[in-house]
Amino acid sequence: MSNIKKYIIDYDWKASIEIEIDHDVMTEEKLHQINNFWSDSEYRLNKHGSVLNAVLIMLAQHALLIAISSDLNAYGVVCEFDWNDGNGQEGWPSMDGSEGIR
Repeated sequence: MSNIKKYIIDYDWKASIEIEIDHDVMTEEKLHQINNFWSDSEYRLNKHGSVLNAVLIMLAQHALLIAISSDLNAYGVVCEFDWNDGNGQEGWPSMDGSEGIR
């Protein structure tokens, strides 16, 4: 049985994003790899209290920026993270669920 949890990240009551994490695939170690890819990783850990919160907030900010700047729906945003389709976002895995994030 998978350890899948859904998280809703709200941005100032103006936008929200739902992110699904399969914690059997996207482990704590992998979350640290994502967080550590970017500068100020320790600051994010201290500010948000956990690596999961730090990565979820970073992902929400990045995904909402993609959606708004390119006028994309959820499917379009997921496609922007797809490394197999010629896109991909630096520092992030695919968001199709194959890496534990959907």
